Amino acid sequence: MPYCPKCGTEVGTEMKFCPKCGASQQVPVQPPTSREPMKGVKESNVLNAISVGAILIILAVTYLRYPIDASILSDYFESMVSQGMFIKPPAILFDLVIFFLSALGVWTIALSGLRVIIQKTVRAAITDLLGGLFCFFIAFLISNYASDVLTERITLAYIVITLGFLVILNVIIRFAFSKKW
Repeated sequence: MPYCPKCGTEVGTEMKFCPKCGASQQVPVQPPTSREPMKGVKESNVLNAISVGAILIILAVTYLRYPIDASILSDYFESMVSQGMFIKPPAILFDLVIFFLSALGVWTIALSGLRVIIQKTVRAAITDLLGGLFCFFIAFLISNYASDVLTERITLAYIVITLGFLVILNVIIRFAFSKKW
């Protein structure tokens, strides 16, 4: 398959212009044989792998801290089915979710700092920071729902509104910080 003579991106044989840089593809050129790996991609993969490991550890710690008997879950779901309506979950489930979201929030904010230090990428760092704050806010909402400060309807509405803001902010950040800082 040919490569763009300007940027080296792989392009289809039928393409007249490079999809990445827009250069004309009249004379296909093979990529250089000695390419240095992109530094950012390698570091990004390392941080992503570390993040997967951290999330697995958070899941395991949550499981160890809040062991839930399967009968609690089955009784809960059977009650909802028999009554034909949503029933507030048992307190142990709230505690588990609040702990998990809080731990995930801490990790995601720490990951934000790592992205600034290691990758020097503002965009990914801000996105991670917002994700961590989102986790804390959802834990806060669930905590208020668990203690009957908020109704299920209000809690769900706030979660959806916050998720909408998070999506909008991430799109704005993606375009505002289109290059690595």
